Amino acid sequence: MLIRGGWVVVDPQTIVKDAAIHVVDNRVAEVGTWSALRERYPDDEVVGGATSIVMPGLIDAHSHGRGLSPIQKGVLYDYLENAFLDWSSMVYLPNDLCAALSAVRHLRMGCTSIHHTGWNDEGPKALENAHLAIGSYRTSGIRLAYSPAVRDRNRFCIDEEGFVDTLPPELREFVTPMTRYDAKAIADDYMNLFETLHASDNSPMTRVLHGPSWAHGTTDDFFTRIRDSAAAHDNTPVHIHTLQTPHQRAWSIKTFGCSLVEHLDRLGVLGSNTTLGHAVWLSERDIELIAARGTSTTHHASCNLHVRNGISPIWHMMKQGVNVALGIDDKSLNDDDDPFMELRMSAVLSRVPGFDLGETPALTSAQILSMGTVNAARTLGFDRLHGTLQPGAPADAAILDTASMLHDPWTSDRLAIPDLLVWRAKGQDVTDVVVDGKVVIRDRRFTTMDVEALYAEVRDYVKHYEAKPASPERTAALAALRPHFHAWHRKMLTHLDVSEPFYRVNGRA
Repeated sequence: MLIRGGWVVVDPQTIVKDAAIHVVDNRVAEVGTWSALRERYPDDEVVGGATSIVMPGLIDAHSHGRGLSPIQKGVLYDYLENAFLDWSSMVYLPNDLCAALSAVRHLRMGCTSIHHTGWNDEGPKALENAHLAIGSYRTSGIRLAYSPAVRDRNRFCIDEEGFVDTLPPELREFVTPMTRYDAKAIADDYMNLFETLHASDNSPMTRVLHGPSWAHGTTDDFFTRIRDSAAAHDNTPVHIHTLQTPHQRAWSIKTFGCSLVEHLDRLGVLGSNTTLGHAVWLSERDIELIAARGTSTTHHASCNLHVRNGISPIWHMMKQGVNVALGIDDKSLNDDDDPFMELRMSAVLSRVPGFDLGETPALTSAQILSMGTVNAARTLGFDRLHGTLQPGAPADAAILDTASMLHDPWTSDRLAIPDLLVWRAKGQDVTDVVVDGKVVIRDRRFTTMDVEALYAEVRDYVKHYEAKPASPERTAALAALRPHFHAWHRKMLTHLDVSEPFYRVNGRA
């Protein structure tokens, strides 16, 4: 196969004009000029064209594989802690439908790899549900990193036992069952699930990672077991939601007398195989530790705005050499998992680290593109050339039509291709997608899935099940609980140890 482009982005720093890549089996065999490669391989199938941009397929390093967003389910976003109360009344699709929808949303926008980080992956059907999701992803053709995830503490809220003690009897009766669980059994079952999935499903197209869901939702003993298991499996990547909200940071200061990042370091969890999801409420000391340990973060630009977390200080992290990756997290700006819009949002949000005209340069477009390619690849443990189109790399590519970027009505030739992609490209520009050397989307049509049949199945499911989680009794109990929930989290903020922002966008006094 030859993948042709007027511009071929081999990696964010290497652009070749009027070029092509030659794919043999599932690898990039050669990059060269279109004329030379076509002469050498006249009978090869051709994807792309003279005015296309060919680039490495983008990588979403943090998704929950929900398929439908909360907004599509009729629930608007709020602070994350409030959102968990609201989301408990939403309809949830079966794992196979969730995964299939997520694959469709990602592939059609140019994402060729997805990290599915789970949620509440426990109970007698945990393995069956995991295989349902993995099977759907495999059918779609997308490259998959899969991490089951559980919490063995703080499952309902931070310091949940103390919270229950503040409630009146009728609400205590409602909340207590959600805060009583066997933490050791949850951890034991998770470790068994990970080992089973790693033995049965880890492969060149599917990586099974460790994913304790929250840093503040994982006991020290559980973290130690995960750390040792990852080391025993050749430093399997470990992905952890960390310091997403100020309440999580405040809880850590109250509980450990230090940041969660420092606590993870004391446990020996920080390392080059560790990724911290969100990483919003960091201190300068945290960033120094993350950089020193070679730990990565995922940046969820729109998600952090939707659920009112704040803005991750990626400018400061990248200045110190931290590997920052793209995480869409099922909560994109346009509610469509468009990775180009998310990269653009990342670029925009990081532009005011200070106001010194000479000492605070904006992140470059190459740095932003790296977040969705080589940086994201580093967090997932695939091939060392994953995220590039260098010879020997997995043949994962997105092909974009440049008409709207260049001719609506005109764009100067002086604009570099990385700048064009960051500031003008959209997921809707993607025409063809190749994953592992196979054409998964051709001329905007899937070759691996019947998308309309999938949509019909989803519509039929929600028609029957949408109302079931939101019973009047549950809705009333959650409404009565909310003032107590707010007061508890308000009190937790008295322990918050940071207030000086990394991004000063205006002044109060």
